[in-house]
Amino acid sequence: MSSLEDWNKRWYEQKKETIGQKVKEFVRPPPPLKGQIISASYKIATQINKLDYNLSKLEAYDKQLFEKTVNALVEGDKSKAGMYANEVAEVRKMAKVLMTVRFALERVKLRLDTTLIFGDVNADLAPAIIALKSVAGYLKGMMPDVFTELMGVDEELQMAMMQYSSGSVPMLENEFVTEEAQKILKDASLVAEQKMKQEFPEIPSVEGVPSSANNLNSATAGAGK
Repeated sequence: MSSLEDWNKRWYEQKKETIGQKVKEFVRPPPPLKGQIISASYKIATQINKLDYNLSKLEAYDKQLFEKTVNALVEGDKSKAGMYANEVAEVRKMAKVLMTVRFALERVKLRLDTTLIFGDVNADLAPAIIALKSVAGYLKGMMPDVFTELMGVDEELQMAMMQYSSGSVPMLENEFVTEEAQKILKDASLVAEQKMKQEFPEIPSVEGVPSSANNLNSATAGAGK
């Protein structure tokens, strides 16, 4: 048998369905990939809104603590100023994590919307699924409700891809997909870093405050572990 004939045989064998599978799909047909992507995009947008709400609360709290730090310095109370400044640093670490997740989700959502337009599942949807699972890990201890919702969306998308690929293993772990997923997270981190500089004023130099208090580059390091 020629290699072409052998390939055709394997292809059609992979496409064959058992009677049981056909009956199962007739009774309860799998949701279309398009519908699953639309649903996932909507759910991700909802979680982005939750993150925005929590970020606004953190920003307001940071402003209060920042003012207390400055007032304590004006009054010459370095001990109290150091205490407030340390609290500011902790609040900003949390804000950096949430901002990174927020912008990563925005990019994941964009990938989903792009998949709907161009239909390139492996180029757009697969990296989004990997990035979504990674970024959800950052919120496991901070916002467990959002973490659970995002993990649910990730599972739904993986199931949709399995159905799309007729039960074969979807392309979720090849080199291109992994690099694209890492690019989503890296870009989100860079945007979050710039946003932090714009939204949060530099902490005044106070004795007792770690020199890294204003350096939030590593704020998300290990957050997803």
